Amino acid sequence: AWVTVLQGRKRWLLFPPDTPHAAIGMVNDKPQIPSSIWFRDFYDTVTSPSWPEEYKPVEVLQYPGETVYVPAGWPHLVLNLELTVAVTHNYASEHGPFFERMWKEVAQDEPDFAVAWYSGLEKCGRGDLTRVAPPEISDQ
Repeated sequence: AWVTVLQGRKRWLLFPPDTPHAAIGMVNDKPQIPSSIWFRDFYDTVTSPSWPEEYKPVEVLQYPGETVYVPAGWPHLVLNLELTVAVTHNYASEHGPFFERMWKEVAQDEPDFAVAWYSGLEKCGRGDLTRVAPPEISDQ
């Protein structure tokens, strides 16, 4: 995704893809921790000298007019430091290792959309993409 701030400021932490999610408070099947709570509970740990170097986050303070690119697969947190207005562009690509994961997330978060998307891909002959759909979508 690309995020451009128009007004306000954002504080970002982006973790390398191999960072253990549980170690940074991102546990599958559990609600996301609000960013203000995450910064209170985890920030000192992940920025301490004892935190493993290979999992050190990239930290960004974003100002109006600046754009931050969030690479696919990078766990991240963002905290609005004041009233903030931003434009976000998310993208989905059929290339790379993340397409199958994207299918699973869409099926879980937006099941009605996932069924419609699956149907649309079938209609336009994209069996290569529907084959990786989760069973709960492809079996409907």
